[in-house]
Amino acid sequence: MIDIKNNFPIFANNPWLVYLDNAATTQKPSYVIDGVSHYLSHDYANIHRGAYALSERSEELYFASKEKIAQTIWWKSSEIIYTFNATYGFNILAQSMARSGMLKRGDKVLILIAEHHANVVPWQILQQDIGIQIEYVNLDDNFDIDLEDFKQKYDEKVKLVSFSFASNVTGTISDLQTIWNLLREDTFFAIDASQAIPNFSFDVNELNADFVVFTGHKMMALTGIWVLRVRREILKNMIPSIGWWGSIKHVDKQWFESLMWNEWFEVWTPHLAGAVSMLKALEYIQNIWGYDFVFEREKALTRYALKKFEQMEDKIILVWKKTDENRLWVFSFVHTNKMPVIRIGEIFAEHDVCIRAWWHCAHPLLQELWYNGTCRMSLYFYNDFADIDKFFEILKTI
Repeated sequence: MIDIKNNFPIFANNPWLVYLDNAATTQKPSYVIDGVSHYLSHDYANIHRGAYALSERSEELYFASKEKIAQTIWWKSSEIIYTFNATYGFNILAQSMARSGMLKRGDKVLILIAEHHANVVPWQILQQDIGIQIEYVNLDDNFDIDLEDFKQKYDEKVKLVSFSFASNVTGTISDLQTIWNLLREDTFFAIDASQAIPNFSFDVNELNADFVVFTGHKMMALTGIWVLRVRREILKNMIPSIGWWGSIKHVDKQWFESLMWNEWFEVWTPHLAGAVSMLKALEYIQNIWGYDFVFEREKALTRYALKKFEQMEDKIILVWKKTDENRLWVFSFVHTNKMPVIRIGEIFAEHDVCIRAWWHCAHPLLQELWYNGTCRMSLYFYNDFADIDKFFEILKTI
């Protein structure tokens, strides 16, 4: 297996580290770190307002990052809105849909029971504020979308279906193409791609998604840079829930005139270094043979880890998907002796192995399945077989 770790300074500076919490955030390669450093050292200035060279170079890089995203996922760069994080992106989406009359009292939103809180709480706020309804679609025995349950709950009241493409808890990659084929023309379709984008590419046009939200820091960019994509035809008619600075064309004493399209939603001085980090992260993936390399390498790691888990079936319950088909490299588990998951996480930490233990921002799912939290080991393409061996070495001592 090709050694990728030497591209990531965190491992050279912490040679004992085994980092297996990649569903939470990923480490940064030198290519991203050096790219951001070069930008801050050579090209940094505010954008949208300066005629001088620094400002123009900074603005060119800002828009280049959106163009790179558009080329990667087959979007238009004019549909891309940068936000702070996924929760903020979903809140902007929810509140703007309400303000624009796209969601009204009595309308129903369908979400998966396995959704991250970022795709739950914003809709619950609308439920409290304007009286929309939320209904949860269950998972089948293999932790895929229960299509019969979806069909039963997808009635004429449903105005929005908002599903994650890949789960940060179950590891499932959802069959969103089938879901889209079942939707009426009057139903909006939103996708949380936060766990998908770091690991595989997809054509958003094939899924006919109206809205897509995903993060930068889970795909080797900086924190504080997130993407909200709104389909152009909808963007023309959507009114933002907030507005000032960059979204404003003119302000008088009693009225204001806003800019159009995605600029209307970017209501702050942008996270310029974050935008450059997104550009560099996607360039880095391109430079290491692209998403196909990332996906196939991670699939090999997944098979290796699953075989290890099979050898410990008497002691460890792998809570979710037990095959390598249609799944990410996320492994949630509990111990048969019912040792508290927090204690298991502490034992791993004592051996410099980083995993996650608790609810994983997915309370509805774990409550539904009667789990008081799980441990989660999550891989990324810079991990190797030795990392997995070290993980199971510690797990066996527990």
